[in-house]
Amino acid sequence: MNQLRNLMYRPFFRRLLWLVFTVLFFYSGLYFTEWIFEPDTFAGGPLRWALVALFPLLVPLFFIVNRRFGCASGSCGLSPSPDHGTDKRGTGMNIMRMPGA
Repeated sequence: MNQLRNLMYRPFFRRLLWLVFTVLFFYSGLYFTEWIFEPDTFAGGPLRWALVALFPLLVPLFFIVNRRFGCASGSCGLSPSPDHGTDKRGTGMNIMRMPGA
């Protein structure tokens, strides 16, 4: 159990898990939307029907997975070095160059 926990905190594994969930969520939502709006032309199949049934469960999991494994948790850095691209107050926020600014 401790090895699984250590594996979950590795950055590569966290990004891989987030990517797999993102692909699963995308295709599940795609087939669910296709089934809702075009039920006559929906080409089923066991995988597509499983993804359609899984979509309502994945919607609340979307927020949990993004909070734990995505950048919503603050685990993604704003800039590689603290003084590069910061504002004048030194808060560490990235300054984006807006068009026309």
